[in-house]
Amino acid sequence: MKGGVIRDFYKKMLGYYPYLYQEKVFNSILEGKNIILAVPTGAGKTLASIMPFLYARENPEIHFPKKMIYSLPLRSLANSIYEDVFEVLRRQGISEEDIKRQTGEFSNDKYFEKDIIFSTIDQTLSNFLCFPLPLSPRQANVNAGAMVGSYLVFDEFHLLDEERAMATTLGSLRMLGNLCRCCIMTATLSGEYMEALKANLPNYEIITLDEFPDDRKQVSSLLPEKNKKTIRILNQTISAKKIANKHNNKTIVICNRVETAQKIYQELNGLNLSGIKNLTGLRLENIICLHSRFFDEDRKAKEGRLKQLFGKDANKSEGAILIATQVIEAGMDISCDVMHTEVSPVNSFLQRAGRCARFKDEIGEIFVYDILEIEEKEKIQLEPESAEDKAEIRKLNNRFLPYEKELCQNTLKALQQYTTLDGDIPQKLIEEVLKEKELKLIEQLKVCDFNRDKIQISWADCQKNNYRATVRDIQSVEITIINDGQLDEVAKFPYRYQSLGMYKFSLVGWLNKIAKENLFDSEEDWLVKKLAEADNIFLENDEDEKWELKTIPVDEFKNIPTQVYLNARFFGYSPDFGFNWQYRETFNKLSPEREWKEKEGEFKPLKKDTFYQHNKALIGAFEKEFLGENQDKLDFTFVEIAKFIANEELQKKDFIRLIKLMIVLHDYGKLNNKWQKPMQTYQALKEGIDPKNFKEVLGHTDFDKNKPEDIALEKKSNLKNRGRHAGVGAFMALSLLGKEFEAKNDFLKILSPLATAIMRHHSPLTSKVNAYKISDVNFQAFIELYEKEIGVFSYLKAERLQKYYMEKDLKKYLANEANTTPMIVYFFYVRILRICDQKATVNKNKYLPEHLKD
Repeated sequence: MKGGVIRDFYKKMLGYYPYLYQEKVFNSILEGKNIILAVPTGAGKTLASIMPFLYARENPEIHFPKKMIYSLPLRSLANSIYEDVFEVLRRQGISEEDIKRQTGEFSNDKYFEKDIIFSTIDQTLSNFLCFPLPLSPRQANVNAGAMVGSYLVFDEFHLLDEERAMATTLGSLRMLGNLCRCCIMTATLSGEYMEALKANLPNYEIITLDEFPDDRKQVSSLLPEKNKKTIRILNQTISAKKIANKHNNKTIVICNRVETAQKIYQELNGLNLSGIKNLTGLRLENIICLHSRFFDEDRKAKEGRLKQLFGKDANKSEGAILIATQVIEAGMDISCDVMHTEVSPVNSFLQRAGRCARFKDEIGEIFVYDILEIEEKEKIQLEPESAEDKAEIRKLNNRFLPYEKELCQNTLKALQQYTTLDGDIPQKLIEEVLKEKELKLIEQLKVCDFNRDKIQISWADCQKNNYRATVRDIQSVEITIINDGQLDEVAKFPYRYQSLGMYKFSLVGWLNKIAKENLFDSEEDWLVKKLAEADNIFLENDEDEKWELKTIPVDEFKNIPTQVYLNARFFGYSPDFGFNWQYRETFNKLSPEREWKEKEGEFKPLKKDTFYQHNKALIGAFEKEFLGENQDKLDFTFVEIAKFIANEELQKKDFIRLIKLMIVLHDYGKLNNKWQKPMQTYQALKEGIDPKNFKEVLGHTDFDKNKPEDIALEKKSNLKNRGRHAGVGAFMALSLLGKEFEAKNDFLKILSPLATAIMRHHSPLTSKVNAYKISDVNFQAFIELYEKEIGVFSYLKAERLQKYYMEKDLKKYLANEANTTPMIVYFFYVRILRICDQKATVNKNKYLPEHLKD
């Protein structure tokens, strides 16, 4: 693509021209390549990744995905990037409805349906692994196909857990192959590691600023070129007085642990500001503490205030001090002239340094502190002589958490060689500290085939407990602060109140300390409770979950679950410095309620429809939601699936026919006499008709479980005991289409995935067909549907399709985790079927032609 076109598009969208490296990214992505992009913080990599997608969206003739999933390691980053680029997206005329966030905090698109989604890596990977975090186990396969045919952006890639989320992401990309386009972005990976990634991924290109020396002279975050960021290594620990004495105008302090940040915040607030020359005129409210242990409203308010004080358009003369943890390392567009940071691994340190002198023509000074004092460092080198010595040394080593001690020490040693971060010094630091570690890592990942086995295990059992092995080792606990008066309410609505997270073993340490100081002799004196399924509760159906809160005894603290409820009598919370246990004046503050909006269509009873109406509505939903207004939303996907299954003769019309066949066959089992008779009897009784005179072949009744009269009719008509129907449709697909797709490759990669999607359109692990018998009248309803939507029904011995006398397991005919290609094609089909089924069932009139609407 000509540079002028790209430059004009940037100018139109952003008001300025792109860097040369951004033009290269733009061209390479739209030419069909995948990108590993490594540029410094503040160099515009977010827009470099998004602009090609926006251009392709504006020019639909370009062969490129119509959906973008932008994934980040932390929800705070996902929220920040979303807010930063929202106006750019709106400027292109993209409606707010098509841009969504799906994080633990903002669950705005739990089915990943929208065109542009900003997500956490946890949400994105859990979809592909068949344990989507916001969905029930029965819906485990709905989102697995969301990445198929999408443009995937993985930002701040270096922050992922290397053996889990990073390995799983790479393994997923290897499995998806040509079915997606991808941009992996990082600021801090070694050159050798990126080359190793390129060698193990399909069709990837590395782009760095090394190829574009002219950009280095223009990227504002790198100007001035000399002495922009000076560094001073201090062989001492961080303190409030040292921070106060070095304050100039805008100071950012980054601590490795929340407790350290809280302590420094309290100490700074305790200083006589007017008595310290550097702090004269500093307003107390401009000393801000930010870390992971704040409730949503307080955190959002702080982030907004930080942009006012430290952002690009901040008042340069207004003094401020931010005391934070690694939550601001990436994604926050803020800057300072003085930074104080505890030493951390080099990739983390460079991310922190990106918040100092970030903007054009700024200069800054970075003070780097050790974790231990000199005498403490000497102590951990000694051979322990007693149990007390061992315990003390263990405590000292634990101060390096959440990081590896060796990495921190190696980083500090490497930093001592330099006085600035000019030019290629950051890359030299990465190579020196991380190169050997990263090369060992890539070899380990190759040995485990990038978590392929773990991915396949997740596909096989669809269990959320695979999260720890594939995404992140859950070392955090979600905490809700409540009191005795809320126990019954929380047992009924356990997620009504906001939670905040903290490191598991820090909480265990707190609990043990509190337990030593207090007697807990009775149930009323509880300290921490967990959520448990209530005993002796009859569950009428899968939706009716009943819970109770159980006290966790002291001897089980070390096995604490990932969700707990703490007694507000023993814990504190301050909007200024967050969750704690040390400051009694902040005790008895409760978790606020979550924002809750009842979603349209949720908890509403089903509406009666005929078999024909229901299937016709599904086809309408497919055409409207998946093909789109211009019927082109899946064009990229169809072409790439044909390549993926090595059958490029398949055209768009062939895929549309296959999907319509899947829809027409998916509820064939509802024509079974065992299904139709109870539905017809129920509906006739409800409408005051003699069941013998009820002629409609139904898709659904309008049964409402909240109405006593409907429950009575349900029992009278035996509506509840109809058995499963999905397996019958899968069996029909195999029987009806077996001849058409009898070639081995066609059966394995076309028919098997299609039949699996039908089999599992209500549950992800079903594999059996039940005995069935379909009357001539009901079968004729199927023939009518088939011939109107597919074509002439020419199966010679149709009577064979109307009955089957035994239960049979069809597992050997279905897609399975051992064979990646048909499994991923199945994910594509089942996603379409299940989402269309949901939409057509909830609102059929939205998708039906006028003459079929009620």
